[in-house]
Amino acid sequence: MNKAILASILASAAISGNAVAMSNTPDPAPEPTAAPGKVVRFIAVGDTGTGEDGQYKVAAVIKDICASRGCDFAIGLGDNIYEAGADSTSDIQFETKFEDPYAELDFPFYMALGNHDNSWLIGGDGLDNDKGDVQVAYHYKNDRKSDKWHMPARYYTFTAPANDINPLAEFYALDSNPLAAVADADPEYWQFPYREKQANWFNLAIQYSTAPWKIAFAHHPYLSNGKHGNAGMYDGFPGAGVIYRNFLKDNVCDRVDLLIAGHDHEMQWLKPTDSCGKTGHMVSGAGAKTRELKDRERNDAYWQADGVLGFFYIELEGDELRGTAYTVDKVSGEYQAAFSQTLQRQ
Repeated sequence: MNKAILASILASAAISGNAVAMSNTPDPAPEPTAAPGKVVRFIAVGDTGTGEDGQYKVAAVIKDICASRGCDFAIGLGDNIYEAGADSTSDIQFETKFEDPYAELDFPFYMALGNHDNSWLIGGDGLDNDKGDVQVAYHYKNDRKSDKWHMPARYYTFTAPANDINPLAEFYALDSNPLAAVADADPEYWQFPYREKQANWFNLAIQYSTAPWKIAFAHHPYLSNGKHGNAGMYDGFPGAGVIYRNFLKDNVCDRVDLLIAGHDHEMQWLKPTDSCGKTGHMVSGAGAKTRELKDRERNDAYWQADGVLGFFYIELEGDELRGTAYTVDKVSGEYQAAFSQTLQRQ
């Protein structure tokens, strides 16, 4: 795609996806309460973009579960196109690693960006965030196979139920990669100014939210018992991801009910931790790949599983969050509801 055209698209995206409050915005609403009778059901799945058998197996199970339980949408937790992202909006990988595997799913996917989507020298280095901009531009492509892919900007919000003037939930898609990776040569993605820009956007968005439930999602986790570990200590290196960790601690923690991430290829439902207040944590990075947990005792967990594919099914109703972890055998494709629990909004 011509760079000038891409720049124009992304400039429009920044306005439509990121500018949620203007100077004439009214005073923040009082603490919202959940209206009775509204239900929001969604899938949380990450690290999906292989186009291989595991992704298709998980998609088949999602189809079954949504047929029986109902689904409004899915959130995609990054690493949407392995191993090194897409080169243009016409890249065939959008079809082979998203459109085709999910062809039989008839609901929106709200996508976040991962390190593999922003690759430069090697797949997953996360050093070229301009590469990730292609996935934002794909949102605006007119001749896509479907309109399922939603990524109007690198970070953005949406509410559910859709088009409801009194939504039950607001979702915040965060752009973790520029803050969690080492660096980027493009000044647009230098870490400290990008952190401030995204923080200002988030603070305005959550300040004026009228939804009782608030859920953030991104690729990189705040907490994880997997290989990559906790923010600020990613992959065992002191300071790795510390800018992202501080962004979350200063802006997101204790202000959202749940932070859902991928990056590690296991299933984890982790308990709130003092450093992040009331916020709960999920890692759902087993949408196409599997891996073994690195340290099961690193963070307290309600439940965790490794060596299996899977996803979370989450249902919000009133002040209740009902979550189910579905695991999928990577060989047979057989699945089970491996863990379920109900939590109350705090």
